[in-house]
Amino acid sequence: MAIQVETPQVALHKPFNGVREIKNKEIHNNPKLVHVDFKDFYGIQPTNVDRRFDLTLSDLSYLPKVENPRADWVVTAALNAFRAYQEGNFDVVKHFATVGTGSGTDVIAALDIFPSLASVTLTDMHEEVVRVAKSNVLAATEKAGQKTWSIAQRTVARSGDLLLPLRGEKQFDLIYENLPNIPLPDSSSLQNGQTSSTYVGDRSADKIPSSVSSALLELHYVCLVQAKAFGLISPRGAVLSSIGGRVALKEILDLADKAGYSGRILTVSWKEQSEPESVIGGYVESEQKENREFYFYPTTVLQSVFNNRTPAGAGLCAFQIEEELLPHRLSAIEALGKYRQGTSIGHTVVVMASTPKSN
Repeated sequence: MAIQVETPQVALHKPFNGVREIKNKEIHNNPKLVHVDFKDFYGIQPTNVDRRFDLTLSDLSYLPKVENPRADWVVTAALNAFRAYQEGNFDVVKHFATVGTGSGTDVIAALDIFPSLASVTLTDMHEEVVRVAKSNVLAATEKAGQKTWSIAQRTVARSGDLLLPLRGEKQFDLIYENLPNIPLPDSSSLQNGQTSSTYVGDRSADKIPSSVSSALLELHYVCLVQAKAFGLISPRGAVLSSIGGRVALKEILDLADKAGYSGRILTVSWKEQSEPESVIGGYVESEQKENREFYFYPTTVLQSVFNNRTPAGAGLCAFQIEEELLPHRLSAIEALGKYRQGTSIGHTVVVMASTPKSN
C-alpha cells in the first residue's frame, strides 16, 4: 500500500517544460511500447534476465533512450555502478531498492547484475508509474530462470515522496537513487507529461546546508538523511547516488559528509545531454539565480578523455579526470549557445557510494 503524502513534493524523472515551450522528440505524451534488446541497449550480454522484451511507458515516466544509449541514465550510470559495486562486494546485495525508477530499467539491470538478490523494492512519485514499472520488470524476466522470475513476481512497488514509501520496510543492502536536480517553475504541473531533471516543492523544512542547495543537490541530501533516519541501510549496506557531474567532485563528496556519511566515488562516466534545450535551459536559469556555473562539455572532448577508461577505473582517478576536463568546461549559458550552433553537448556522470559514519 502506497504511503500518501499531503502535498506531493517531488516529481521523479521528469524534462523542464515551464517558462519555455519546447518541442522535443525525446519527450512522449502518450503511453507507448518500446522494444528492447538487452545487449544492444545495456551493452552487455544478459545472464539473469531476458535478451529481448517490451517496455510499456506511462506518459509520466522518463523515456529510455533505446535508440541512443549514450544519453540514457541507466546505461551510463546505474549499470556501471552496479557492476562495480558487485565486483567489490560479492554476495552482499540481497535486498535492493531503487528510488525514482521511472520505467523500471534500473531494476532490470539490478536483477541481471546481482546474482544473490532475494528482494526488490521500486518507488516513484506516481502510482501509475510504479505499476507500469513493475509490469516491465515482469516482462523482462518471463523467460529467465525460476529464481529471477520469482523475485520479479515478488517485487514491491510503492509510490510517494523520496524515501517515505520505504519507511517501516526492512533494511536494504543497496539503495540506488537518481533524483532530479532543478526546481520546477511555479507555472509547471506534476500532472502534465514529463517535466526531466526537475522537482517541485519547498524543501526548506529539511534544513539543507546552503552549499548543497547552491549546487542543486538538495534531493540527494534529503535522500541520504532519510535513509539514515528511517534505519533503511543494513550494517554492510550503502546508498548509491547517481549525480550529473555538473558540479565539482568536492561538492558531491561534501554532500555525503554533511548528511553524516562517508562517501567515495564509485564510478565516473559520461553521457550525452538528453533534452538539451530544456535541461541545459534549466541550468541556465539556476546559474542566474545562484550566481554560479554548472559544467558541461562537448561530447568530442568527453569521448577523448574517457577513451579506454572503464567507469570503475575512471572512479579511481576521478580528480585527475576532473583536471583534464577543466580547460574544456562550458557553463550552462555557453553550452546552450554551443548546442544551438550544432555542437553535441554532454556531461560527466558520477555515482557516489555512501555509508553511514556510525557503521
